[in-house]
Amino acid sequence: MGKEMIGELELNRIYQRDCIEGMRMLPDNSVDLLLTDPPYTMPTITAFGRKKVRNVADLSIQETYMKALKVEFERVLKPNSPIFIFCDDNYYTSIFRAFYDWNHTQMIVWDKNKIGMGKPFRKRHELIFYANRESIDYHRSEGLTHYPTVLNYKPVGQERVHGAQKPVDLVSDIIRGFSMNGDIVLDCFMGSGTTAVASKELARNFVGFELNSDFIELANQRLEAIERGSSLKEASHDE
Repeated sequence: MGKEMIGELELNRIYQRDCIEGMRMLPDNSVDLLLTDPPYTMPTITAFGRKKVRNVADLSIQETYMKALKVEFERVLKPNSPIFIFCDDNYYTSIFRAFYDWNHTQMIVWDKNKIGMGKPFRKRHELIFYANRESIDYHRSEGLTHYPTVLNYKPVGQERVHGAQKPVDLVSDIIRGFSMNGDIVLDCFMGSGTTAVASKELARNFVGFELNSDFIELANQRLEAIERGSSLKEASHDE
């Protein structure tokens, strides 16, 4: 039986390549959901002697890159396909500006139920940017009529293997609610494979891009564990 393809790429595979180059190999209007977690960056703090200057203009680099991603997102995504991008409060503004012309945008707060670092306020949340060019129906089977803007999921514990690791149940909840069986989920920054694991467990197809070969190897090990019949928790020490 031949491998199922999407354009020039094989479905259910993580490619070691730049995501913009990779997306150019995908057909128009072929992706049902984009869920990704790009690296978070902050404005540079420049020192002039003892004086330090935080240069907000550096955020324009983020916005320029996000606009370049957007060009390919708009081409490969179906017109009503939603996007979910994990980010922090610094990065959110750049993403929002890049997608300002989309009809539907929303800030989602992931409440980790655990206090992190910070001063004087210690963070216990991350943000998720949601956007869609058209309206979309929810696909949850539990009878929910809406999603709250605050999602409560505990962060990954001592099994963490990636600095930006996300809980599988959070990623699964988004995929379950905004896609159908057999749909194609795209993750441009796959990390150690959370989106791939959740997609496979939920009978979705996926395409992923990741530059770090070590994380690709780890992600493939997790996917192989699912093939062997391991549970989601056993296979998913997250992205």
